[in-house]
Amino acid sequence: MQVLNIFQMNSEVNELVRLFQSILHLYTIFEKKSCDFGAGTKVYITEIQTVSVIGENPNANLTQIAEIMGVTRGAISQTVRKLIAKKLVVRINSRNQKEINLGLTDFGRMVSDYYQTKMKEVFLFADELYADASASERELVKRLFLRIQNDIRKRIV
Repeated sequence: MQVLNIFQMNSEVNELVRLFQSILHLYTIFEKKSCDFGAGTKVYITEIQTVSVIGENPNANLTQIAEIMGVTRGAISQTVRKLIAKKLVVRINSRNQKEINLGLTDFGRMVSDYYQTKMKEVFLFADELYADASASERELVKRLFLRIQNDIRKRIV
């Protein structure tokens, strides 16, 4: 009796899973990449995204930023400490001593502007893909992304 390897069961599904794994791997490499904005300071993609969110939400506090980004308050607190040390973000005094509100420095605004430009490029690419797809293809992709997102969320809990 021959045992059927699960990876040989459906070669098309196997190919799609491997392609998706490759995309995740490339994103992991991308996320670890740093940028130097001429100040000799390495700023990582996650930090750049955080700076952008802070720029889009003036005077937001740590809890609000964490909620927007879908991460824990502890995680955002660590990132913000690094951003303050890198002179991208400043604490803004609030009426409540326990609450820390955040704002951007001039350097932080420059980094946020850079990110916004890069995101426009990403959205233009996505818009081109979207325009080339039929309504049913777009719906299928959306359903797949949502199911993948839900599956990953279940696995990390």
